[in-house]
Amino acid sequence: MKLAPIAALPTAQLPAPAPPTSAAPTQIVAHRGFHSGNAPYENTIDAYRRAIAVGANLMETDIRRTRDGVLVLYHDAKINGRRISDYTYAQLPLLPNGQPMSTLQQLVDLEATAGGATKLLVETKEHGYEREIVSLLRSRLRPDQFELMSFDLDSVRALRELAPDSRVGVLFGLVPDWQSGTWPISGAAMVDKARRLGVDFVAMDQTIADNSRLNALATAGFDIALWTVDRDADLARWLGDARVQRIITDRPDRAIQLRDGAVRQLPMAA
Repeated sequence: MKLAPIAALPTAQLPAPAPPTSAAPTQIVAHRGFHSGNAPYENTIDAYRRAIAVGANLMETDIRRTRDGVLVLYHDAKINGRRISDYTYAQLPLLPNGQPMSTLQQLVDLEATAGGATKLLVETKEHGYEREIVSLLRSRLRPDQFELMSFDLDSVRALRELAPDSRVGVLFGLVPDWQSGTWPISGAAMVDKARRLGVDFVAMDQTIADNSRLNALATAGFDIALWTVDRDADLARWLGDARVQRIITDRPDRAIQLRDGAVRQLPMAA
C-alpha cells in the first residue's frame, strides 16, 4: 500500500543524488549523542545537549515504541530481557544512570529550541510506525532539521514516501542481506538497492568500507557515512577520504578537533 506523504506533500520523481564533493568539511555525527559511560548515558537528552554544545553537525538516535505508543530513544529491542514494545512507558525500567528513558518528543523539543545547528539523524529500528515518527518530527521541525535512516528496507521505503523533502538513507552492516540472504553484499548491490529505494545517502559499518564499495557508491553519486569511528587512526583515515561525507562516532569532540586541525601530528592509535 502506498503511503501518502505527511502534510499532503506531493511525492515527485526523485532526482539522482548529487555527486559527492571533497570541498565541504566532513560532517561529524554524535552516535547516540555525546555520552561517556553513565554520565551522560547514551540516547538521553543530556547526551544530546552535550552533542549540541560540542558542535556536532548531527546527532544520531534510535527509535522504539512502547505498548502504549510512546516513541522512546533506545537502541536494543529489549531491556531487562523484555521487549520495549511489551512495556507501557510508565512500566519501563530506569536506565543504568537512574534516569527514565528519554522520548522522541523530548528530543524534538530540544532540537526546536536549539537553533538547528546540530540536526537530528533518526534511525528507525522497526517497520510499522514510521508515520508517527515523521509526524512528530514535523510537528516542530523543518524538513531540513532532521534526516532518517534504517536497516529495514520496508522502513526506508515508508520513510522516503512520508518525508520526500527530508534526507533519507539506508544502512548496511556486518549482517547478511536480510532480503536475499546473501553475504557479503557487494558495492554494486548497495548501489542497486540505494537507487531502488531513492535514498540520498548510504551509511555502512566502517569494517566493510573497502575500496570496491566506497568507489561504487561514490561513483554513483551517493553520500557516504561510516560508523562507529572512534580510534584516532580511523578518524584520521576517514577524515582524509574525499569519498566519505560523514563520520558517526562516540567521540565527536575528538573528531571535530582532528577535522578542524586543532590537534596536529598525533600518534596513531594501535
